[in-house]
Amino acid sequence: MNSLASFLLSALLLYKYWALFVVIFAAAIVLPLPTNELLMAVGASASQGYLNLYVSLAVAIGANVLGDSIGYFLARRYGRSALRMLHIRVPSYIERLEHYIGRHPGIAIFATRFFGAADPLTNVLSGFIGIPFTTFLFYDIVGNIVSIGGVVCAGYFLGAHWQDVTGLIGVAEWMVLGVVALVVLAWWYRRMKKKSADV
Repeated sequence: MNSLASFLLSALLLYKYWALFVVIFAAAIVLPLPTNELLMAVGASASQGYLNLYVSLAVAIGANVLGDSIGYFLARRYGRSALRMLHIRVPSYIERLEHYIGRHPGIAIFATRFFGAADPLTNVLSGFIGIPFTTFLFYDIVGNIVSIGGVVCAGYFLGAHWQDVTGLIGVAEWMVLGVVALVVLAWWYRRMKKKSADV
């Protein structure tokens, strides 16, 4: 995955907005690509002046919304007939998800924009169910603005204030090590106490 991320970052530096559009669009369709790393790099590059922050946000959000909409329309037009033609039975957990999305479309569509693997599945299920496209599009756009905007802005902040954050990384490492040590000690103490109570 590191070599793929390196390739995508190199493509981003060479082709800028075209590479950003292609990667985000492909990930919105269903390809497992490291989009969060790429979006963080976009934010960091924008903080250094290599990319325009607002154009990058517009391209990333537009690509994701376009990919989500294509998945929605394909599922709405061909989904049920394709499943019948292939004699595929829908698993029960997918049916439960369908019912949940049908009852709470706004929450489901908005929340899944933050989880890459659930995003294409929600698009397809929204198309299967027949959720109105205006409802789907509204929550999709709002969710993508918040999720993509948050990651890009975090990358922008880290790119602009990297020297300020590097000192915190050392502190954070010590804090994590301390918490892990406390958990191990608590587990060990509880186990010893249980052994002595059994004897």
